[in-house]
Amino acid sequence: MSVQAFIKAAPRGLSISFLIAFVILNGLGVWQLYRLHWKEQLIADMARTEAMAPVPAAALLGQTKSEWRSAVLPACHVDFSRALYMHSAVDGTPGYRVLGACPAGQGPDMLVDLGFVTARISGALDFTPVGRLRPADKPSVFAPVNNPAAQDWYTRSTAEMGKALGVPLRPDYFLVTDLKASRLDQAGLQQGPLTAPLFNRHLEYALTWFGLAWIMAGIVFVMIRQRMAPVKSNA
Repeated sequence: MSVQAFIKAAPRGLSISFLIAFVILNGLGVWQLYRLHWKEQLIADMARTEAMAPVPAAALLGQTKSEWRSAVLPACHVDFSRALYMHSAVDGTPGYRVLGACPAGQGPDMLVDLGFVTARISGALDFTPVGRLRPADKPSVFAPVNNPAAQDWYTRSTAEMGKALGVPLRPDYFLVTDLKASRLDQAGLQQGPLTAPLFNRHLEYALTWFGLAWIMAGIVFVMIRQRMAPVKSNA
């Protein structure tokens, strides 16, 4: 069987549709391989900076990849009874992320994630925040809408939370507190993840797209072979 005969046996519409789909699926697989390389570099950058000593946040703000660095803010006073409590969960346990405002060393105050609690807490203390800078949350279509009037929070909206706390907040970054490094000892307060989770399943996704492309190619091959098979006479 020649290649030319095989191609002629395929319906024109099927051939065009198959080629378009085959190219798209393989293109998605290649794109996931690029994403794999990017994510591996991102994870390596994060691991590299974990051992670096904290530096004043004012020296980092405005730099690229500031979120990969540990930062220290000036001394801060926190009243837990006036903090904001954002719905969250740690290891399947529902609770809240405790959020307050602290001086950033320059410009507006910075939103500070003080840790995780299973119930609202009270008390006040002074401490020096040390933690990891994180980019401000971007609104997600899947997240419930904040209800500031009811103090019902689901995302770290610096604009809304600044109004609720009564101070302007930086719109670009917030700080996730390292409780141990900050010597923040408050009953009920637990350490939460310092960095955003970086899931890396891009190789799996790439293999899925490549697999779909070649499974489709196999199905089309079988269909064309059946079309080319001689019809047996019943006479």
